[in-house]
Amino acid sequence: MSFTSSTLPPLIIPSATHPLKVFPPPAPTTVRRPLRERCGVNLTLHIDNPALAFKSSKVPGPWSPKGHLQPHRNHLPRRRNPKPCFAGIQEKQPVAAAALPVEPTKPAPIPTPDAVSAPSIPSRTPSYAFDPPKSSEPQLQAIIPALWVAFAQPDDRSYEDGFSHIVEISYGSAPTSDRRWDGRAHRLQLILPESSRRPAGRAALALTDAQLREARDFIAECLPQSIASLPEQNEVRVLVATPPGRPTDAMALVGCYLAFVAEQTTETILRCVDEEESVLSVWKGEVSGDETVRVDRIARSWSWLSAVAKR
Repeated sequence: MSFTSSTLPPLIIPSATHPLKVFPPPAPTTVRRPLRERCGVNLTLHIDNPALAFKSSKVPGPWSPKGHLQPHRNHLPRRRNPKPCFAGIQEKQPVAAAALPVEPTKPAPIPTPDAVSAPSIPSRTPSYAFDPPKSSEPQLQAIIPALWVAFAQPDDRSYEDGFSHIVEISYGSAPTSDRRWDGRAHRLQLILPESSRRPAGRAALALTDAQLREARDFIAECLPQSIASLPEQNEVRVLVATPPGRPTDAMALVGCYLAFVAEQTTETILRCVDEEESVLSVWKGEVSGDETVRVDRIARSWSWLSAVAKR
């Protein structure tokens, strides 16, 4: 096997006088004339101003003889023979004084001594009758067909007739709870401390977390979701009785139970109660925001009835 050798042509390096050696390259020696000079054509630019060519008969285009003007009230066009805005309305003609009937003037009444001594004072009594709720009225109210609330009356307990389960909130020495059968109904008694009997202002929620949890399970045990959702049934009816002037404890307890069985927030349940027109106003808007958060935490806590009450 033989190899043939190939030779490359020698590299030619430009000399010092070559144009590529100079940068930038030198200008050409011959000067090229413009096209208009070579063709012998002369160009003239003429600018026409329409404002200068103004004639009194017609203004060319949107131009004005005064040039561009800024908007001003003096530059607005004047209206010639403007049309009336209320052309279809007929103005009332003034009635002559002679055409009006003249009523005979009545003599002024003679003031009596009683009228002078006791001037009449305009009454500020409203025209409607308003009867505020009395503390002696139970204000029995149905939240759902099987769950009711009322103000407890120690002298007359006729409002408890017809209820199979009663949650009674009362005052005592210490906050405790007691569950028993009294011969007519199953009763859960929740004791509030004596310090909460006469609140300085609004009666806030006085039930403890343990009492709210026990009352929730007490109602959920006898009134699961399957029975609470029935529109009509007379076997189980629950009453929550609270002392007069303390609707917060009753509504917090009702909201805790309904939120537990319905798997909704306590705020949603109480808002639905507030929007219901059939509910008395004394039971609406009594639970504050902080109390709602506290009750909702108890409603979502674990219970041995979680799998039974929500069926």
